[in-house]
Amino acid sequence: MLKIENQRHYDEVVAFARKHNLYENNGDNTSLKNRLDYLENYGCRGDTDRTRVRLFRDFAPYSFGFVIEVKNADGGWECLFHGGLVFHGHHDGHGNGSAPTFAVTLEPTAGWSIHT
Repeated sequence: MLKIENQRHYDEVVAFARKHNLYENNGDNTSLKNRLDYLENYGCRGDTDRTRVRLFRDFAPYSFGFVIEVKNADGGWECLFHGGLVFHGHHDGHGNGSAPTFAVTLEPTAGWSIHT
């Protein structure tokens, strides 16, 4: 289950991705939809009642922070891990670690990458 905590930011990022043809799967796992689907299904193996992803605004442009949580025996949510769904492109040297994302990718990237 994907829990969007800032709908306005989410809608703005989706609109940006669609405008630049980066929303749908582009074959290299950097499309926004591909990365969102990956996060939503991570660890749940189809059991979306026991796992959820909280998605919220990140400081980096067109990026999100996330927390993947699992339901414990008492019915409460516990953090499994957290990270960022970061947009890379010319603005950050395609993931070379520079501002404004300060995140590194192994290969130059134009799209979204999951960082934990």
